[in-house]
Amino acid sequence: MAKNIAKPWHEVVRVRADIRSEELSLKAFAADLYDVMLDRNVGVYHDPQAFFSLTYPTLRLRELARDVTRRLAGKSDKAVRQLHVTFGGGKTHALIALVQLVRDPAALPDVPAVQEFRTHCDLGEEFPKARVAAVVFDRLDAEQGMEVKSPDGATAKLKMPWSLIAWQLAGKKGLKLLKDDGSERESPPATNVMEQLLELAREEAPSVLILFDEVLWFVRTMADQDPAWIRRMADFLMASAGHGCTQ
Repeated sequence: MAKNIAKPWHEVVRVRADIRSEELSLKAFAADLYDVMLDRNVGVYHDPQAFFSLTYPTLRLRELARDVTRRLAGKSDKAVRQLHVTFGGGKTHALIALVQLVRDPAALPDVPAVQEFRTHCDLGEEFPKARVAAVVFDRLDAEQGMEVKSPDGATAKLKMPWSLIAWQLAGKKGLKLLKDDGSERESPPATNVMEQLLELAREEAPSVLILFDEVLWFVRTMADQDPAWIRRMADFLMASAGHGCTQ
């Protein structure tokens, strides 16, 4: 019988120093799309170098990246993608990966994971650069709203989902497009207004990526106060998705 010559795992795997020293904080691995969009320097998800060094590009993650980036590059007609995963299935990690790939593709680190994404997406050397807006609905408080950042770095606290998108895509100009005086409107914008908002964003960026997370959480909370919010959000999502506004 042949002798088993397989080495013990601890002789093959190099354990991280912070694990060996028991100084690793689990908070560093808590994926938070909201913090990433605000450029908060929290954990590994904010820094592309750290993020992609610790990200394993699974087939499903590479397929999602391929579908989205090819759409942003004008090589696909499918504009809306829906992620169906159970809790803990990696949805937030996947959304952050999309943000990191297209928000500033020229600054992506030269690490194996990024090369794997590039090869699979088959778009040449660079991913398409996109202006990104994200609404993390479980962070959107019904009374206080949510803080978001405009393209020029200015922050604002807004309550309506369409206001949050407008500010992230075009700042004050975006809000004024939705309502002449720049204040928040309570009614969802129609499709033609959403189209104008996208055109405004594309004046400075070749493509737009809009991400929604935990939509039903927000709808349930708002509908408890006013059942009309169910129809209001349905109309908004239809106006957003009808002409390829969302991913």
